[in-house]
Amino acid sequence: MDGARSLFDEMVRRDVVTWNSMISGYARHGDMEGARKMFDAMPERDVVSWNSMLDGYAQAGDVEMARLVFDGMPKRSIVSWNVILALYAKQRDWRQCLGLFDVMMEEGDTLPNEKTFVSVLTACANLGDLEKGRWVHGLVRERWDKLVPDILLLTALLTMYAKCGVMETAREIFNSMSEKSVPSWNSMIIGYGLHGQSEKALELFLEMERDGPSPNETTFICVLSSCAHGGLVLEGWWCFDRMVRFYGIEPKSEHFGCMMDLLGRAGLLEQSEDLIENLQGKVSSALWGILMSSSQTQNNTKLGEFVGKKLIEMKPTEVGPYILLSNIYAAEGRWDDVEKVRKVMEEKGVEKNAGLSLVGSTGDLHFITEGGGSAPQNDVMLPMLGEMGLHMKQPSEDPNLRKRSSTVP
Repeated sequence: MDGARSLFDEMVRRDVVTWNSMISGYARHGDMEGARKMFDAMPERDVVSWNSMLDGYAQAGDVEMARLVFDGMPKRSIVSWNVILALYAKQRDWRQCLGLFDVMMEEGDTLPNEKTFVSVLTACANLGDLEKGRWVHGLVRERWDKLVPDILLLTALLTMYAKCGVMETAREIFNSMSEKSVPSWNSMIIGYGLHGQSEKALELFLEMERDGPSPNETTFICVLSSCAHGGLVLEGWWCFDRMVRFYGIEPKSEHFGCMMDLLGRAGLLEQSEDLIENLQGKVSSALWGILMSSSQTQNNTKLGEFVGKKLIEMKPTEVGPYILLSNIYAAEGRWDDVEKVRKVMEEKGVEKNAGLSLVGSTGDLHFITEGGGSAPQNDVMLPMLGEMGLHMKQPSEDPNLRKRSSTVP
């Protein structure tokens, strides 16, 4: 940029295009301070000037500054909307993405295009908002003649339906695609797996091997997860072995997590332990969490106690592992051990937040606070609590559990 700046400084006459080129150059090089100084010094700005600043902050992941620029724009183009919507989608702020899209449609000054729909459909998919997704699909149909329905848009559509469990519609879109990308196949595979059709997920994977692009590491996460949900142990081992030996893909934590979940659901805790031991010190807290979840599901107190202590070693200042271990002791009526956990928490200064509950789902640990105000994943976990409530209404057979609390006081 030094050479470009020298030439710019030597220019006698500069127009808005010249200024915009300099701003874009600074932004591309990640120098937003330089871009800002150039922007502030401009005698006259157009929408391209504003978009260059907006895109620069978006590329840097600076949501706050990007939104300030966006809100301050005297006029916005489709590029402006697409940049800010894509930024919120990239940051996984799905509700902001959908909320801003609603504003865009209400204002009516700018019509959405393919890139707009990709961001919005991605948000719908991750929120499981089928109603909104179908509405957006209707908008796509209305503008179909003016759109270029590329592979990204069609993949976003089928992913939305797949994540929302409408597999028939997802398959129709998938079959209509003249070209299918790896993400297209992956979305269909995981969609089948998550919604009780693991055999179809495996069939589609075999079809991908035969007729589609070469599967990647994400594909195998989808396949292994599908096998776990369907209890397909032998098939899961086959896929894992094929990934390593045939495709030469080195397993990552996510792949081991899927295998441990698969084995844990099937009650094969010894194999799950062997797998985690073979990782030789490369075990993350997430993997231990999966083993903990499996031990609780299979009522293996000894293993659960071991893993609980292991998690406390790894995260001595976090409250979650202490609650897990305390709950294991409480379920066994080991109230002296519950008290010991409480004392250790006091000694280490670990506080249990008021109204904090812990819910485990395939090894992921989620915290829900009283009133739902402070836990970032409440939107995902609250529906799970509703389902759990159906099972909790039946009275306990253990009189001790009716008398004593099962959480750390």
